Amino acid sequence: MDWNDPEFEEMASELRQQVGGEFRMEAEAVEEDAAKLVLRRRDLSDVALEFLNRGDIVGASGLNVSYTGVVTHAAGDLTIIDTPHSVINVNLEGPISLHVTKRAQSGGRSRANGSQSYRSRMLELEISGEFVEIVSSGSGSTEGTISVVGSDHVVLIDRDDTEWFIPLSTIAFTLQRR
Repeated sequence: MDWNDPEFEEMASELRQQVGGEFRMEAEAVEEDAAKLVLRRRDLSDVALEFLNRGDIVGASGLNVSYTGVVTHAAGDLTIIDTPHSVINVNLEGPISLHVTKRAQSGGRSRANGSQSYRSRMLELEISGEFVEIVSSGSGSTEGTISVVGSDHVVLIDRDDTEWFIPLSTIAFTLQRR
């Protein structure tokens, strides 16, 4: 038996290719599982931070309204989307969903200083006395100024001086009109 025989060489080559192909397929499967594990560990704030870093044009929808713009801030349960007519403060723990409208080819931002949570953003708006619109599942769309931010709710005073006690968990968006 001659090991240098072309038949043995051909058989050895086929075996190497077959074993190499199996190793490649196994490595691809392991890589896919690892990527899926990373996705399973993300929460919505991680997704929003990704949108911020990439500079995507993002849609935020909830309670029969939608807003589209660029994410300008993302931290904790707060995402801020800049639109031509408003600054949209998105409560990531509220009744909302996010989607990419247009993937950015370049640009994006890094995380900067700013509110670290939706509640802290509401505290800033309370202090500023700015006129806002709150979109919630409980009260619909209510405009006014935030007079107090409680531990689990905001108190909004509308134009008629009616006090609205709105649970933070029901709020989808707080809009600051330009």
